[in-house]
Amino acid sequence: MSEEEQSALAMRVRSMCQIYGDSAENVGKQLPADEKLFAYEKARYERARTDTIEMAIGLSEPAPRDAALYSVLQMCMKAQDLLFLEAVAKAIVTDQVQDRVIEEFPNSFAVDGSGRLRLL
Repeated sequence: MSEEEQSALAMRVRSMCQIYGDSAENVGKQLPADEKLFAYEKARYERARTDTIEMAIGLSEPAPRDAALYSVLQMCMKAQDLLFLEAVAKAIVTDQVQDRVIEEFPNSFAVDGSGRLRLL
């Protein structure tokens, strides 16, 4: 995949995470109270999470991959999806993106002794 294609795919991941961010927030806040609507929002978020993680991991260049993973991490934070937050955070390896994560979520993440992000 060319550098341009990788950048375009990273931007697609970012756009998808923004589009499905409302569903992620509803999942994180346990909204709406209507069970059917909540189930719909949860399924919508989970599909988006799976699709965006698969796309991001498919990128071979660290910079666009980590930029895409950062978008996925932001979406997972809205959903308070701790299991996937941990996995996504560990996959981010570039210092610049790790620093952005810590700057945005200082009470949630730190870099461990092996140089990987981890949940606090």
